[in-house]
Amino acid sequence: MSLQHPFRVLIPHDSVLRRIREVAAAIAADFPNEPPLGIVVIDGARMFARHLQKYLQVGMEWHELRASSYGSGTTSSGAVQLGGEGRLSVAGRTVLVIEDIVDTGRTIAALMERFLAQGAREVRVATLLSKPARRVVEVPLHYTGFEIPDEFVIGFGMDYAGRFREIEEVVVYEESRAPAVGS
Repeated sequence: MSLQHPFRVLIPHDSVLRRIREVAAAIAADFPNEPPLGIVVIDGARMFARHLQKYLQVGMEWHELRASSYGSGTTSSGAVQLGGEGRLSVAGRTVLVIEDIVDTGRTIAALMERFLAQGAREVRVATLLSKPARRVVEVPLHYTGFEIPDEFVIGFGMDYAGRFREIEEVVVYEESRAPAVGS
């Protein structure tokens, strides 16, 4: 059952879950013997990753990495902030970056460049959403849940200024429809 919210639903919850199963099946088919190293771009991709994990190999190694170009706005700042790698070793490994949404492509390009420079054998990308109308940097997307129009979306882990991650669908954020803080 969906949580009540005032936003227009772009992708219903059941459609998101069905597509995640299909994406997971494609990933599993590509890695039948040696699973990739899963790198989850937090906070937005946590929910997508959690659902993917249900359908991928037990024991697959997962790590979280903070990367953002939005801050508290609805458009990319153009500057990618990366953090949280710690002692993560990608040398000689296939890395699977799990992202909530790829719009400008800058974050994925920065992550791919960094992991390849650190010796990753290959970097693949699984994203729940792709927004090609906003693409500034062309990046390969190996596993895509949905291609969406140029609208600012929230829900299913994605937020606006830290709010609305708990909405179960992917919805279009419209400030005029957003409940006031504390409502």
